[in-house]
Amino acid sequence: MPHSTLDATKQWTLRQPFTLTGVGLHTGEPVNVRVLPAPPHHGLAFSRVDLPGKPRIPALAEFVSDLTLSTSLARGRATVRTVEHLLAALAGLGVSNALIAVDGPEVPAMDGSAQAFARAVVEAGRVALPAVRRVINLAERYEIDMGDRSVICQPGDEAAISYVVDYGHPLAGIQCWEGLVNPAVFKHELAPARTFCLRADAERMRAAGLARGGNFDNAVVVMEDGYSSPLRFQDEFVRHKVLDLIGDLALCGADWRGQIVAVKAGHPLHVQLASRLRQQVAAEDTRSVVRAQAYAS
Repeated sequence: MPHSTLDATKQWTLRQPFTLTGVGLHTGEPVNVRVLPAPPHHGLAFSRVDLPGKPRIPALAEFVSDLTLSTSLARGRATVRTVEHLLAALAGLGVSNALIAVDGPEVPAMDGSAQAFARAVVEAGRVALPAVRRVINLAERYEIDMGDRSVICQPGDEAAISYVVDYGHPLAGIQCWEGLVNPAVFKHELAPARTFCLRADAERMRAAGLARGGNFDNAVVVMEDGYSSPLRFQDEFVRHKVLDLIGDLALCGADWRGQIVAVKAGHPLHVQLASRLRQQVAAEDTRSVVRAQAYAS
């Protein structure tokens, strides 16, 4: 994604580490997350520092293990759940290289948005690295469908998203958001948007052993006659889905440029798109190797 206040041609990392503490939205377990600077070409990766050997999990689509109500990564026995909000803050603010150390199985929910993560990134500072930033251009139009849900991609000079949701509720009906994605837009228009659910869905999740850390402080619950807390935006729900999309697309391991139109998409379609972009990265790497070998010969 282009970065209006950063040199978009370079890779970036944090100037200094930051630490945040909270509870996991689904596990309900207390957890600390410490995000540290990383060298060029490191990418984004998690480390389960509470496990023997502090195993690492690259934040890449091939390590996605579960998409039930959030995005989870796994490698061997190490897992990390609900990674999308923190990844959105890093990617949305231009940080391409960081090591994310967690001492539990889930990233803390904070207030259900990416705002605490985004503030911590800004306060820690960002620094350019002596390496060229990887950018994927959406070179052709294609569509990924899943019933009445879809994502459509097409070429464009900048990173742009259009997103539509409809939860079939008088207080959570059709909402639309469209705009360019850059650090200023992310920080002010997307990062504060909180996760949400309908009250009936919250009760079903609790009965299924999910959302054990969910409460009115880290999620907006849509009641029969109102919301559990005042909305930060009139269209907060679709803005949160855009936030989720940005975090899930960070799993392609590169920035992207083009137009993405998402209709009622959600994590499974987001990650399908990230996987397709990962394939494009691999294909481009293969072509580069072939050209280099041909030149050398």
